Order: sequence, then structure tokens, then C-alpha cells
Amino acid sequence: MQYLLTALVCIFLLPLQAKSQTLELKEICNIGYQTDYTSIADRNKDDLFPKGNTVGFVHFYRGLSLLRKRAYQESIFDFKSALNDTTTNRSLCNLYLGIAFMQLNMPDSILTMYSRAMKVPVTQLKKAEYWDNADYVKDNTFAAYLMGTNNALHRPADTLLIEALFKYATKDPKFYDAYYNFGTYMFTMHRYSNSINLFLKARELDQKDDSALLICMGYLYRLVGDNAQSIKSYQLLISKKPGLAPSYNNRGCTEAYIEKYSKSINSFGKAISKDKRIFEAYYNRGVVLLRMKKYQKALESLTTAIQLRPDQGDAYYYRGFAKKNLGDLSGSIADFTRALELKKRNSEMTR
Repeated sequence: MQYLLTALVCIFLLPLQAKSQTLELKEICNIGYQTDYTSIADRNKDDLFPKGNTVGFVHFYRGLSLLRKRAYQESIFDFKSALNDTTTNRSLCNLYLGIAFMQLNMPDSILTMYSRAMKVPVTQLKKAEYWDNADYVKDNTFAAYLMGTNNALHRPADTLLIEALFKYATKDPKFYDAYYNFGTYMFTMHRYSNSINLFLKARELDQKDDSALLICMGYLYRLVGDNAQSIKSYQLLISKKPGLAPSYNNRGCTEAYIEKYSKSINSFGKAISKDKRIFEAYYNRGVVLLRMKKYQKALESLTTAIQLRPDQGDAYYYRGFAKKNLGDLSGSIADFTRALELKKRNSEMTR
């Protein structure tokens, strides 16, 4: 499965409860909407085995190959041609044609295509009420999945419609990708318990490559206050992929938030041993060492973090505290000044 996340790294700054409130750690969460055809194709292998050699089948399978090459315009021609041949699966042709439209950000084409296929006016397809009350038709779950994902990516303000579309798509109890994308949407809406339940369902359906789900679920469990389950999720991922540095980094964050500082330092060290260039682990270790009043070690870890990511104002900010406590007032002022410059620059860029 190819994730569109392209190793998407989401960094979250989170306040803590009680004494730990001063900790601001950086967790890594590899999660993103599945928008490539390959995940669905891999889960529908029967539909990918050649069932005939008609012109329609040739267009269909060439279209799949073109999708794999991300040649979306060319694949559109093939899937449209395949639709004109009664020997091919119209539902799958529409699905992959819709994915090509989505990759090209052509939502109107998706709506027109499914309006024609489902014999429902476009105006109806744009209404949450339609999907809330529509009878379940398995083939229509592809339409709901595609439109829900497309709207989540390109029209996120349509919250009622997006949720209605994903709810309809997950009426198919075996539609892994629908549960995955619905869970991702709930994640972005900060509805963490819902997200966990949807990801759990996705994992029931397929655990072949669930690293992204497990690392995200570890983060989500912490957000809902289940720190024990958060650590279990990371432990499970570590047992499956012991070389994956982010799982150790995130485990260390959860341990630090529950004030198991020595354990967290060990976890960050494990992350660094797996990936010498993991900025987050050096940064987090430095912040926790600062909290433990081990200022020289905090200084060293934060300095390495800055060498890796000199554009991160928070690293300068916390190193400033380390220098201040070591008596280097000029150095601390320089770091605080740099932190301000970077924070102001980042603030202007996000306006």
C-alpha cells in the first residue's frame, strides 16, 4: 500500500497536566488519507486477475498500470474506454476513474460520473441528507468513499457531507480503506475516540502493514488519557518492526508525560540508535533532561537537534534555559532571540 502521506510527519505540541505542564514534546504520527488505487486493488485481487482478453479488459488493465505510474490523464482515457465495453466491471472502472479524477483535483468530474452511474442528480449527491437516508448498495460505497476523501482533502468545510459519505462507505463491513480514511478524518476533527474505533476496525480487516495505524493509535490513546494502552501500541509496533525509530520516540513521550523520566530518556536513546538523524528524539531528550535538571546533557542533546533542524525555534528556546542554568547568560539571550526570530517567521508564513 502506498500512502499519500509520503512519510508525512505531524508534529504536535501538547500541554500536560499538573507538574508536567512545562513539557512540550514532539511526537511523530505517520498518517494520511489513502488516495492511491493500489490499496483497494491489492484487496480485490480477484478483480485484478485477467478474466478475458477483450478490448475492454485491455483498456482496463492498461489503465491500472498507468495509475501505478501516476499517469492520470492517460488512465482516464483507458477507463472511459473500458466503460464502453460490457465485459468489464463498471463499478471498478468508475472507482479507478474516480481516483484519477481525484488525483487531478477534478471533483466535478467525480460527481458527474457517479450521478450518471447511480442515476441520481448531482445536487442530491452534494447533500448529507441523501447519504444519511440512501439504501445500502455495495457498489455505491466506492462513490461515497471517493467523494468523502476528495471533500476531506479539497473541501474540508463540508463537514456534515464528509461524515455522511464516510458513514455510508463503512456500511460495507469489509471496506478497509473506508474505515482507514474515516478514522483519519475523525483524527483531523479531534474526535479521537471515534478515530480509535475506526482504526481498530481497519486493523481487524488487515494487519499486513499497520505501522502507520499503530503509531497513530499510540498517540490517540494518549490523547484520550489511556497511557497504558498508548505504550502497548508502541510496544506492539516495536515487536513487529524493531528498527522503526518513531515508535521509540513516541513511547518516550508517553513515558515522559506520566513522569517516568528515566524510562523516557532510555526510549529516546533507543530511537537515536535506530536513526541518528531523528530530530524529535534529540529534542525530546533535551527537554526531559532539562526537566530533570541535567543541564549539560540537555544542552548537548538540544545542540544536536539544532544541528539537524536549525529552523526549529523551540529547540533554541529550551537550549536557552539550559545555558541560563549553566551560567551562560549571553548564550541564553542569543538562543531566546533566535527562538523569537524563528517563531515570528513561522507565524508570518502561516498567515
